[in-house]
Amino acid sequence: MSFANVGSLIRNCSGTSLRYEQACLELVTNEKISFWSQSEECQGCVLLETFKLPATGAVVVQTLNPLRYAIKNDHGVICNGTYQFGEYGQYSINVTDVTTDECLPRMTAEPDAPALPILTAVVILLSMATLWYIVKGIGKRFIAGRFYARFFGREDNELGSETRVLTTEASVPRSPTRSRLRSLDIFRGIAIALMIFVNAGGGGYAIFNHSTWNGLTVADIVFPWFAFAMGESLVLSLNGRLRTSMPRCTVLYQVARRALAMAVLGIVLGSVNVSWSNVRLPGVLQRLAAMYLIVGALECAFMKTSQDITPGRSLFRDIVAGWKQWLVTIVLVVIQVCITLAVPAPGCPRGYMGPGGLHMSIEGNYLENCTAGIAGYIDRLILGESHLYQHGVFRKLYHTPLPHDPEGILGIFSGVLVVQAGAHATRIMLVYNHARARMMRWLLWALTFTMAGAALTLFTRNDGVIPINKNLWSLSYCLVTSSMAFVVQAMLYFVVDVKNKWGGRPLYYAGQNALFLYVGSELLKKHFPLTWYVAAPSHQQMLAAHSAAMLIWLAVGVVLHRKRIFITL
Repeated sequence: MSFANVGSLIRNCSGTSLRYEQACLELVTNEKISFWSQSEECQGCVLLETFKLPATGAVVVQTLNPLRYAIKNDHGVICNGTYQFGEYGQYSINVTDVTTDECLPRMTAEPDAPALPILTAVVILLSMATLWYIVKGIGKRFIAGRFYARFFGREDNELGSETRVLTTEASVPRSPTRSRLRSLDIFRGIAIALMIFVNAGGGGYAIFNHSTWNGLTVADIVFPWFAFAMGESLVLSLNGRLRTSMPRCTVLYQVARRALAMAVLGIVLGSVNVSWSNVRLPGVLQRLAAMYLIVGALECAFMKTSQDITPGRSLFRDIVAGWKQWLVTIVLVVIQVCITLAVPAPGCPRGYMGPGGLHMSIEGNYLENCTAGIAGYIDRLILGESHLYQHGVFRKLYHTPLPHDPEGILGIFSGVLVVQAGAHATRIMLVYNHARARMMRWLLWALTFTMAGAALTLFTRNDGVIPINKNLWSLSYCLVTSSMAFVVQAMLYFVVDVKNKWGGRPLYYAGQNALFLYVGSELLKKHFPLTWYVAAPSHQQMLAAHSAAMLIWLAVGVVLHRKRIFITL
């Protein structure tokens, strides 16, 4: 998606062909003028000259964020303003009639409603789900035995996933086989489905694309949710192995081997169509591998193979079971925060966490080469600029010359908090038998994390001590996304595992092969039928294409489940 403020100069708006997130602005003038503009999203940025107009003419402007602008002639500023243009709208400013310092455009053609395709897509998906359950109900009532069991029956097999815990109250007799935590597979399926949709393009909507710098969108939560679910399944897996008296060194070797495999696979995914000198070394799988290794090593060292459920310690049983793991995690987070706030990058302010480039240039600051502060400097120093992500959405907006990788080195330390939060969610399930106790503690941890994250941001987007920032995996970002994951896990557990009101298909199936679906979607996302070329795409077309890509991969998850194929590292 382009974040440029202005497009090409045109004669007039009549008959102009616009693309999504664009509008047309006509300027009526009898003298030579220049148009200076900047997106409101660009924090503290000076206005840039975007075009010169010798006579009356029009220009295509972006509608993603409010636009700050100034119209100048040879004698100085004629007028200025800030305005949120609407998608496909047409506007006009008559410069010859300006009598005040502020000049706002007059709408000459109504803009479209860009959110309408999202509502349509939601209605269609809900209709498909409703139709599925109607057909399922008819099949259950009227179609006999084998046919129903083969195509509609619920299958809680134990293959390919290690998400098994006790999911019923202690007073209810348990079946001879262990029941699996179905809500965890559904949670993982939700994360992978959103991840595929977002990576495909998210319909071109800002809410389904990553934040430019500070802030939080739907795209920003899917990675930490996946990491949270990874922490949950990690503890379930290691608990099962250690309870069978498997040596801790053997378990640690298995954890390290899986982490290495994930990291290598991530580097391979980042090496498509590039030479080794430009291979991206950090990445999603590499970050997951590092956090998996650290949390896995802590669990191998400190996990208890038997749980003390003495009633007198019931309020703190989960903390007692994991305080050592949390102590090391807090130390790592403190290291990350101290380095971020106390160690300045060369030539940059202490504690700077901005995007560099034009950031705060309106105040005369020179921060062009300070992108991401000390975190960005460490990555560029150790990994090299050519081995980092080169296409951050902030670079075009802020005119940033330096690359920054959102999966860099320093963010691993704060990211461990997210995986540890997922591990603790499972720890709560292991030490408490009652569903109410589990859900209450999940919600209590969610509230604690939310308040801590909000305090760090001072309830603002940019002015807090540590803003919410996915590019840096800031502490507030990890706390807030983890709190959201606790809430989602509690809700799914109540609906799916306790009340048994929803089977979660097809998300449940996708969660069983989440890693395979992610790798496959990354390798094939530019191939038909997962994508197709459209000369002038609209939100409707992009949303349909990207939703179709997600549904295709969910269908692959269903097929893999039916074939009893569970692919893991």
